[in-house]
Amino acid sequence: MSIFYTFYHIMFPILVPIGIGALLHRRFKFELSSFSKLILNYYVPALAFVKIYESKLSFGLVASVFGFLLLQFAAVVSVGYGISRVMDYSKPMTASFSNSVCLTNNGNVGIPVNALAFKQDAFAMSVQVIVVVFELFTTFTFGLVNASKATAGLKGALAQFAKMPVLYAIAVGVLLQICRIQLPEPIVTPLDQIASGMLSFALVSIGAQLASAKLQLNTSAVLLSSLVRLVISPACAFAFIQLLHLHGIAAQALMIASAIPTSRNSAALALEYGNEPAFAAQAVLVSMLLGSVTLTVVVDLAMRLF
Repeated sequence: MSIFYTFYHIMFPILVPIGIGALLHRRFKFELSSFSKLILNYYVPALAFVKIYESKLSFGLVASVFGFLLLQFAAVVSVGYGISRVMDYSKPMTASFSNSVCLTNNGNVGIPVNALAFKQDAFAMSVQVIVVVFELFTTFTFGLVNASKATAGLKGALAQFAKMPVLYAIAVGVLLQICRIQLPEPIVTPLDQIASGMLSFALVSIGAQLASAKLQLNTSAVLLSSLVRLVISPACAFAFIQLLHLHGIAAQALMIASAIPTSRNSAALALEYGNEPAFAAQAVLVSMLLGSVTLTVVVDLAMRLF
């Protein structure tokens, strides 16, 4: 599989609806918060349930995936704080920079990339769903506390995380798997239809978000953030995949997930707590633009290496 083939068959089909979403937003000015609510509370829970329900995940694999995610997260956070110290960033800038490198958009971007790269494979998507749940947890714990610098906010963050429908969708899917319960077709069919709609809707929403962002000249911090998120992160991922002896589709999916661009939540947290919001917004935009190139390379490498 050549890089051109990867770009044409995986990245190009992603960029087209993103471009359409950007054009539609400029014409109709969508309410972006409604898009996020629909994705988190409607599409992702249905997708998570269907893929977990259909897949065959062993306890050992789930443990290995979580072990990888913990190591990867700790490594990227350490790199973020290390760069912040070397560059002598202020406390608000340090909080915003570290969030920009460790909080990823594995829901809106990662799921469509996984679906196209693995041709809707249930096992690969189940690994991606685990990544998304981990991302949600880190966003509403580390990300929020890092932005607010108030440990008192942890309780509220955990309460918000506990309200996420995707957690209960996964729990029900796992329970049905363990008990080997088959759901009737009139229940499975609409869930399949909702899950199938996630790909297009998520990409259009990304396009709308990009169209609403403004690209301005900023310091080297924006490029450093993208360097860590898009290059150093997958390099760390490769090392941890080797360390944990992961292989096949699981290794490929995790390698690709490690190279997903910066989450919009990092910009939202920076805006909420006044931690260099202009930098955070530009970090999201630049990582997404550069990610169309770096993701092509990482997808190609993941398929070759594992």
